[in-house]
This record gives sequence, C-alpha cells and structure tokens, in this order.
Amino acid sequence: MSIVRTFVLSIYLLLIATNTHCATATKCTKERNMMIKYVSIRQFDDGAFKTIGEYFGRKREHQYFRCIGRDDENARTGTYFIVGLNKSIAKCPKEIFAKIYVITSLREEVHLFKCRVPDDRSVFVSEIYCGITSTPLDIRNIKAWKVEFADKNNKVLCAKQSYMWQ
Repeated sequence: MSIVRTFVLSIYLLLIATNTHCATATKCTKERNMMIKYVSIRQFDDGAFKTIGEYFGRKREHQYFRCIGRDDENARTGTYFIVGLNKSIAKCPKEIFAKIYVITSLREEVHLFKCRVPDDRSVFVSEIYCGITSTPLDIRNIKAWKVEFADKNNKVLCAKQSYMWQ
C-alpha cells in the first residue's frame, strides 16, 4: 500500500510541477519581445508603390497591407530594408523608430538613417519596409548594416546585423 501511495503522490507532484511550468511558459510566450527574423535589402522606385487609385487622382499613398516607414516621408524612391518580425506589427508597441546603420564601400564612416514606423498598422502584416529615401544608396556599395527598433525613449527593442558588421 505504501508503494502505491508513493507512486500516486509522485504522479500528483509531477502534474502540479508540469502545470506550473506550462503556465509560466505560456505567460512567457505571450510577453515575448519582438524579434527580427530576417532582413532583405531591395531598391524600389516611385512606381513600385503607386496604386491604381493614385493614377486616377487620389493624392494620398495607400499602403494596403504594407507597413512602410521612410526617413524622408515625401520621397519613395530609395533603398528599402525589408524587416520580418516574429509577430504581427499590430502587437508591437506604438511610437517606434527604425535605426539603420550602414557602412558603404565608398566611405568607411557609419551612416545612420532613422525612420518612424507608422502607428496605423495592419493586423496581418509582420514585415516593415524601412526606406532610406533621403540619400541615394546603391545596394552593391553596402558593406555592412545593422537594423535596430527603438521606442520613444530610445530603448532598443530588437536588433539584427549583417555578418560583416562584427
């Protein structure tokens, strides 16, 4: 009888420990910070963002299911860092900025570009188009890069860098 009681007590304690661990893991998963999964770099011209509504006279750019932030809000042509996140952009904090550090083969100094991520975001999107539109950059000249997302207090939320940045 003592062996059965010990066995039942062990199973009971194991279930309690597993339930506590699972509850903690679920809580940690819900509160997990944003992470950058990938970064790709592409060049886009003004026509890549024009929609049919703009051809027929609509003045404002309609982003549909894209989240686009640019360092110069009035220009569209430029180099875009397409940043994929681990969760929907709608779940990210409001008032965040993308800081893009770039080293080119033309100059050995670090260039910093800062663009605001729009607060009106689609629920289904997990990519942010961070555009460097104020200064022309050629993708072939980029040697190293680093992308950071920071809040309004300049606290870094997540970052990713190229291999050459190290």
